[in-house]
Amino acid sequence: MDCPSPPNSESSMVLNLADLELLHNYTTSTVSTITFDPMLRDLWRINVPQLGFEYGFVMRGILAVSALHLAYNKPAKREYYLNLAMHQHQTALRDGIAIVSSVNEENCPAVYIFSILTFLFTLGSPKKADNFLLIESSGVADWLYLLRGTRLIIESCRGSLSDSIIGPMFQIGFRRMAQQENVAGIEQLKEFRQYATNASTDSEALAVYLQAVDELDRCFALLYHSQIQYVETAHIFAWTFQVSDAFLQLLKEGTQEALAIFAYGCVLMKHLDCHWWMDGWSRHLISRIFYLLDEEHRLWIRWPIEEIGWVPGRDASDMVR
Repeated sequence: MDCPSPPNSESSMVLNLADLELLHNYTTSTVSTITFDPMLRDLWRINVPQLGFEYGFVMRGILAVSALHLAYNKPAKREYYLNLAMHQHQTALRDGIAIVSSVNEENCPAVYIFSILTFLFTLGSPKKADNFLLIESSGVADWLYLLRGTRLIIESCRGSLSDSIIGPMFQIGFRRMAQQENVAGIEQLKEFRQYATNASTDSEALAVYLQAVDELDRCFALLYHSQIQYVETAHIFAWTFQVSDAFLQLLKEGTQEALAIFAYGCVLMKHLDCHWWMDGWSRHLISRIFYLLDEEHRLWIRWPIEEIGWVPGRDASDMVR
């Protein structure tokens, strides 16, 4: 059978050079900033774009993150690339969130990858003074909503996900979870638990806080006391995936204990400062938390402040980028 001839109309030959530039930058540069693991870099460079050709919202998520990367690296054209990034992201988010309500074994890999791309977009976007990362004015942040929205289906479809185009990502993740078992926590969080317990007048809220501290401690234990080869985003943000909805609500309400716990999470984030999309976040967040705490609870976060190296009163440059 003869192969069809390519279209020869003038309109069909017009290339979208902006999108091509973004995809080229993604495959040649941005993927190297997403992970240190060589296998996962190849997955993000080869497998994820293949998923994007099947699911348009994944491809738009790829292009949005790439545009932010170019905005970071090319200050002279910063506004141009930021506009490209926002256009791609808004279109992708509309389609991506719509499919979350119908996640299944077939489209779960696409939704999961898009949730990570949305997360990277959030981190790589210019900071605003009131940006609190996990929480937005309307509730849980979009990227966290996507991750948490796919959690149950991911847990119930581990076998099929392991066999999917992004299977190596989950296989590495399962090995990471196994490394967390029977690893001692850190002394600073033992002290924090004691502060919270002594100060608590609400046993129900205390249980929520201590569960969040336990999730944080697992991340610290893996980072400080195990033999991990690379510090990956999953090592740092796993606790945000596991904390309860009740904790996120308390954080949204701005309770002193929830804010102080979040301050310890900022210490974990500092370990990703080498990535352009994480640049300055730990300082930005610790400064916001500090000024929302009263004098007593500021003493609770002396260790996070010292670990991050932030000095109160010198935070103007951390509020925006």
